[in-house]
Amino acid sequence: MLSTTLSSSRASVVIFDLDGTLTLPCLDFDAVRREIGLPTHPRTPVLEALAAMAPDARAAAEAILHRHEERAARASELQEGALEVIATLRGQGIPVALLTRNSRRSVQTVRLRHGLEVDCIYTREDGPVKPAPDAVLAICQRFHTSPRSAWVVGDYLFDIQAGNAAGATTVLMIGDSPVPEFADQAHHVIRRLPELLTLLSL
Repeated sequence: MLSTTLSSSRASVVIFDLDGTLTLPCLDFDAVRREIGLPTHPRTPVLEALAAMAPDARAAAEAILHRHEERAARASELQEGALEVIATLRGQGIPVALLTRNSRRSVQTVRLRHGLEVDCIYTREDGPVKPAPDAVLAICQRFHTSPRSAWVVGDYLFDIQAGNAAGATTVLMIGDSPVPEFADQAHHVIRRLPELLTLLSL
């Protein structure tokens, strides 16, 4: 753990990002951008770019994105300790949710490939995507809990922004990468998933 600004407390729900958090990074977003025709410098968020397209162009771009997502999902590998962390949380009665900007179909592919057992899945088909807080709030509502006792775990700025905007505790997982400039926006920074259990005193 690199930094801690809040004391440990029991979570009422833990909300995980998928790609790069529960799985090793598996989707090449720059390859998606190049095939769609989006700039890679600066990097344009793919979903926001698609939303601004005319219907025909958007349909073609979505087909490209779905193909890349499905290929990545079929080749995905879990982060070390992912299954054990999820099992420990659920064994302690703490619901586990997946919150991703990916498609539901690709999430289902990952779940079946690795035997991921979670209590809730929220994808881009379900409503506003991260960094909007809507999904975090919806998940908390589903489990009849306050966002103040929810924890959001992800590897990217959008995860942290969504959790913070909802009022949740945010955890940035960076693996072996250098500490990013936005790390100070997270309440906690970890390198490996099992460190989350330490933060939660589990």
